Amino acid sequence: MANKQMIDAMWDDSPVDVSTEVNFIWSIANKLRGPYRSDKYKDVIIPMTIIRRFECALAPTKQKVVEQFKANPNFPAKAMYRISGFQFYNTSEFDLAELVNDADHIAANFKSYLQGFSANVLEILMSKERGLNFGEEIDKMDKNNRLLSVIKAFSELDLDPRTIDNVKMGYIFEELIRKFSENAEAGDHYTGRDIIKLMVNILLAEGCDDIFDDGKVITILDQACGTGGMLSTGYNFINGAYSMTEEGQKLYLTLDGQEINPESYAMCLAEMLIKGQNAENICYQDTMKADRFKGTKMRFVLENPPFGTAWGGKDAAEGVEDAVNAEYQKGFDGRWGAGLPGSGDMQMLFLQSAIDKMDDNFGRAAIIENGSPLFSGGTASGESQIRRWMLESDLIEAIIALPTDLFYNTGIATYIWVLSKNKRPERKGKIQLIDASTFFKKLRKALGDKKNEISPEDRSAVTKLYADFTENEYCKIYRNEEFIYREYTVMQPLQRSYAITEERIEAMFSKGSLSSLYDQSKVDELENAEELTGKDQKKLSCSQQYSMSESSRN
Repeated sequence: MANKQMIDAMWDDSPVDVSTEVNFIWSIANKLRGPYRSDKYKDVIIPMTIIRRFECALAPTKQKVVEQFKANPNFPAKAMYRISGFQFYNTSEFDLAELVNDADHIAANFKSYLQGFSANVLEILMSKERGLNFGEEIDKMDKNNRLLSVIKAFSELDLDPRTIDNVKMGYIFEELIRKFSENAEAGDHYTGRDIIKLMVNILLAEGCDDIFDDGKVITILDQACGTGGMLSTGYNFINGAYSMTEEGQKLYLTLDGQEINPESYAMCLAEMLIKGQNAENICYQDTMKADRFKGTKMRFVLENPPFGTAWGGKDAAEGVEDAVNAEYQKGFDGRWGAGLPGSGDMQMLFLQSAIDKMDDNFGRAAIIENGSPLFSGGTASGESQIRRWMLESDLIEAIIALPTDLFYNTGIATYIWVLSKNKRPERKGKIQLIDASTFFKKLRKALGDKKNEISPEDRSAVTKLYADFTENEYCKIYRNEEFIYREYTVMQPLQRSYAITEERIEAMFSKGSLSSLYDQSKVDELENAEELTGKDQKKLSCSQQYSMSESSRN
């Protein structure tokens, strides 16, 4: 088990203030008023922020790259990476500040500048299929006399990685996303760093001593990676922990992700490139349609899949239902061997996919879910069969109830599912339930629906509850079998008390209980009818006989 003091030492919890940068970028967005509606500002602001981030990162080596390109335009890309110091480069002599000096040709020069980027960056910015399709926005801004002022403003923004590290840049990206997504659906949200830090803390609190082996390759996967917050936070934690080990050891850390939102994908890929990660490991892909890392097992899986998003029926994205059903037909050779949940929510498909990706010997996962995967579905439902399989396979290590009002676009209750293929002996055959719903502090000012945050002290306390594995007022431990249930039909003999007495007959008449046998108003109606159906004639005859019997009884 990892040393708790060592875990706590990994995090730099000093406040990260991005208000200056975000307010400056937001002021640039105001220049787009008129030609753009406010919900379309992101089509310009996000690509321009990425471009400026890349430009600042490349500035120290830019001249060397340009000189090498002039000497040999066919110089290999991988060799150019070594010169630039990153997994990307730009061979254009322009930069944003230089573009402003030729206002008459700014659109053409700007496009030429962008074409100087390496192919992996061009795909982010210009591709219609996998990128931001920014070329159309350049023409639109130029036509409406906005391009010059936007480029000039961004040229004055400092996003140098040497002054704005990856953590701070992540906060800037995510704050921009929050501003652009204030009207997003509850299931479409990004995860605050306070939540991610708790997830990583829990995930690495035990069963991870092997990651410090010299030369170990550590893989982290997020199948709904968004802007890459979970990948970056896991990266920072493990790198921080590794810096405390013996000098001379080598660490190989790969970050892998799939994302379907083009803006989030672009921002994630941008930060991964600056970290030196392989661009091919961040995929523009719907996880329900395909696993882009098929055949590769992951040491860690961290993710917050969408809540209440349909995988089938009329609300599902095009092609998703067919892809899910085709995968299901493979049984346990596919990703959903345990079964399919109701078509209105894909969360339990993400759970199964995460388990499929986890390393068979050491794999661990932390996944955020809402209450639906815990409670939905009857005994014979797909949800119940999936839960049963997870329990019988002893994959669920802990479920942690989080505070409400933690997310920017929803205040609903959420839970961290901790999954493991490497349970320590005391945990085998058991599930730990932790109530962490009261471990938070109030924000001084709400950020959308986010009114609470998990403080460093709260994170430490919840991690201790998890690692101690001891029952108390916040923690309960149960055997897996206690959650496996079956549905039984209970047959009871029909018991009634029958007796024909004057009192019971009078009581039945007084309560109208015999109206189905004799109803005087119905008899009058039938007797006065001009024509009767066979059924009505039978009813009238029965009623008349009943009336005669009653008269003779009296």
